[in-house]
Amino acid sequence: MVFTDIKGGRPRVNRPYYPLYYSVASEIQFPSDPALFFLKKDLHPGSEMNPGLSFVSTISGAAFLSRAEVDTIPFSSDKLSEILHRLNVLPGSELAKEVNKTLSDCEAAASEGEHKFCATSLESMVDFATSKLETHDLQVSATTVRGNQETAPKQRYKVAPSGVQKAPGAKLVACHPEAYPHAVYYCHLTRATKAFVVTLVGEDGTTVEAVAACHSDTSKWRSVFFKVLGVKPGTPICHFLPQDHLVWSPVH
Repeated sequence: MVFTDIKGGRPRVNRPYYPLYYSVASEIQFPSDPALFFLKKDLHPGSEMNPGLSFVSTISGAAFLSRAEVDTIPFSSDKLSEILHRLNVLPGSELAKEVNKTLSDCEAAASEGEHKFCATSLESMVDFATSKLETHDLQVSATTVRGNQETAPKQRYKVAPSGVQKAPGAKLVACHPEAYPHAVYYCHLTRATKAFVVTLVGEDGTTVEAVAACHSDTSKWRSVFFKVLGVKPGTPICHFLPQDHLVWSPVH
């Protein structure tokens, strides 16, 4: 259902997205597109979002393989040479560098309180979400652009009337695509986080069903987030997810 528009072939990173788990933020470097971030108090019908907001596909060209297929291929940085050979990737190429980075991301230690997992098949992603959310009754949400448009251009978007729907549950599993010859998603359990599907309408009429995650506990976030948004440390912060990113939540 979610993956019908993802075709096989070499992956292409259109617009790198660095979620909150990346340790790249500093006083002068923001870990993602600042236009995606906003304050919880602004999540209501009629609210205008950052004028620099846009929604584009972040990664394309990589399809999921079955669990039976991926289980025969190593997924470890110490097996990089074998992986490149098995996946027909030229050593030293840009794609080889992306493969190495994805393996490093997946092998990095989890942050305090984080439960993480790199899903190399749809089956393993579902298993992780099921185990962490402790239910088989799940729903998955993803940001989509209505109509036949693949992207939503940079412009001012306004929250539509009755355009905020909250996902059930106090725990969520968010999954972010990584660059790899086949689909790999970095999934992590998020606590003190609520997910919403927000209907946004752009100035040109473009309509987006955008998934937003709102974090109530930001006490350990880096100061750069609060400086960019102009608020005090610890303020609840929300952010939209680009296309291709998934949020799993209980149905009830």
